[in-house]
Amino acid sequence: MPRWILPLNLTLGLAITAVAALIAADLLSVKIAALYPRTAPKQVATQAAATPAGSQDLSGFAPILERGLFGKATQGRLTPLQQQAAGGPAAAAPPPAAVGDLVLLGTAVGSFRETFALVLKNSSHEERVFRLGDTVFSAGPLVSVKKDVAEILVGGKRVKILTPMAAAAEAAAAPVAAPAGVGGGLATAGGGGNYVIDQRALNSALDNIGQAMTDARLLPSMKDGKVEGFRASEVKPQGIFGTVGIKNGDVLLRMNDFPIDSPEKAIQSFASLKGQSRIKLDLIRDGQPTTFTYDIR
Repeated sequence: MPRWILPLNLTLGLAITAVAALIAADLLSVKIAALYPRTAPKQVATQAAATPAGSQDLSGFAPILERGLFGKATQGRLTPLQQQAAGGPAAAAPPPAAVGDLVLLGTAVGSFRETFALVLKNSSHEERVFRLGDTVFSAGPLVSVKKDVAEILVGGKRVKILTPMAAAAEAAAAPVAAPAGVGGGLATAGGGGNYVIDQRALNSALDNIGQAMTDARLLPSMKDGKVEGFRASEVKPQGIFGTVGIKNGDVLLRMNDFPIDSPEKAIQSFASLKGQSRIKLDLIRDGQPTTFTYDIR
């Protein structure tokens, strides 16, 4: 056999092997491409812009929440946060909290950096602790803290917020407002013991006769072992008695000739004044009998 046949056979075998390897590589690349389709660059850019940074990584933890691996209380679905698009309108700032919506729950008073106030915002049922200088629920900075009161600077003015107990105590100590018309609009002196009374103001005062009876202290006045009337003391100048001319020491005897010799009769006589057009009051002043008349208009 000629010598050149062996080298030729080896060369042909190597060529056939190389061709087969190229064909196999092409077939393998086609199958891999089918398994992992290529995404267009523009589409990839769009998806990247739409997906918030970090959400791709956080989504991998969704099965942990869905399976409740931290317990039933934390079981649920993972919801990605929606970020505001770049260049979009800024979120509107929350409106300032009204001071009347705030309740002081407690305080801790120490040095400047160790003074705190626990404040409740009623509308949202939110409780937060604020240090001196902190802004309290956007209402204003906390400028003063004491045991039961704190002060917030609002519009350049100090406004107090109180604990519920302090607020109740302050309300109890506040003077009770006089009935409408009493203390300036109830009666006008005409001289000689004569007065003109505004009918609407009188009716308004008598609508709360219990309050009217606290405008003076009435104690029984005795004569010959019997109650002859009631002596007035601690008369409030702006109360119903003071505005109709009654003074401390006056003894009220009769109203429209009806004797005032018992607490029941005193209350009954006052209650009967509604609807009257004229009132006559007999009393003793400085030991002398005196009569006042009132025209109701």
